[in-house]
Amino acid sequence: MAYAILRFAKHKGGASKALSAHHERTKEIYASNPDIDKNRTMQNYHIVTPRWSYEQEIRHRIRMAGCRVRKDSVKFVDTLVTVSPEFAKVHEAEMAEYFTRAFNFLKERVGEENIISAVVHMDEKTPHLHLCFVPLTEDKRLSAKEILGNKKAMIYWQDDFYACMAARWPELERGTPAVETKRKHLTPQWYKKVTAMDEKLERLETALNDINVFNAGKKREEAIALLAQLLPEVESFQTEIQRMQGAVSQSLSMQRCSAEENEALKDELTAERRKSAEQRAKLTVLEERYRRMEKLLNKVPREMLQSNLISTGNDRQFQ
Repeated sequence: MAYAILRFAKHKGGASKALSAHHERTKEIYASNPDIDKNRTMQNYHIVTPRWSYEQEIRHRIRMAGCRVRKDSVKFVDTLVTVSPEFAKVHEAEMAEYFTRAFNFLKERVGEENIISAVVHMDEKTPHLHLCFVPLTEDKRLSAKEILGNKKAMIYWQDDFYACMAARWPELERGTPAVETKRKHLTPQWYKKVTAMDEKLERLETALNDINVFNAGKKREEAIALLAQLLPEVESFQTEIQRMQGAVSQSLSMQRCSAEENEALKDELTAERRKSAEQRAKLTVLEERYRRMEKLLNKVPREMLQSNLISTGNDRQFQ
């Protein structure tokens, strides 16, 4: 099955610097995302190129609109457009057309003048488009709620996006809406936990890269302090991975048993498949972050890591 994928993430402004660094590829090294192939980064391209930093772009548009901004206002929305990996592989030559079509769909709904950046990443496993926009209404109000709507409104967004993309590629399929399946996506709390881990990894990488003969003591202490925070979380992720692997195995086993029963258990089998898909999604995120952690921790000088393990009472060894 091949699916056209559209996702929105609302932000109050604090994430603009980190997202800008990722989307615009402004860093030399991306320790928190080993999937990025720097040899292919030159293949990335913009549909909309930002003039300034994301933070400046957002501030400029809000100032020009002269709208009221509350403390809890959503200042920008990060939109992800992608497609199933198997489709991207078969239609590699049509990916530019795919993203142009998706961009035209989005600009009609959010306002082209509100888009601060639209960049296509070709240097990761599956091509995707990151489009960031300030949610300004036609009468110059800052309202992500009005532009994106509630959960039921998102069904129409997905329906219309699917119709737009399937008109060109009929083989694409429309997934069942979460409102109908009662399926819950990974919670905001879960993503906050993952984002916090990414930030700590970035800070540790910076501290390690900045250590030299002139500041070794200060930077070493900073790196050790970060390690003290990181190692228990690495352990926590490993424990969660083991738990989730067991849950996925159990769910797959129940699916096989249900498949052998008669048609009366069809609904039960469908429910187990949905549950298993959710578990695999979370497990994928866990495993990806854990691989990133170990990759960075392997760069930590052995004596620094060992001294921190002793001081924290943690005997976990990283090979």
